[in-house]
Amino acid sequence: MRATIKQAEKNDNNLSIITTGHGHWKISMTFRKKDISVITTNSIAIDDFKSEFGELDMDKKNRRLMGYIDLCEEIISKHYN
Repeated sequence: MRATIKQAEKNDNNLSIITTGHGHWKISMTFRKKDISVITTNSIAIDDFKSEFGELDMDKKNRRLMGYIDLCEEIISKHYN
């Protein structure tokens, strides 16, 4: 999945995160006009997506964008496989 920093900051796919238990989150998004969701334990991507706007990781990549892409790809992958 491709996305820009602007799309990640605007949350174009309506990505939402709900805590379901210790170390588990329900992540949902709109994809092809459908709401889909899965359960994840990917705390790194969750933390990245919830980071401050413009915050960079050690590789100088936008953390919010990296988390957004990782979580969206995980939802699509798990939901359709």
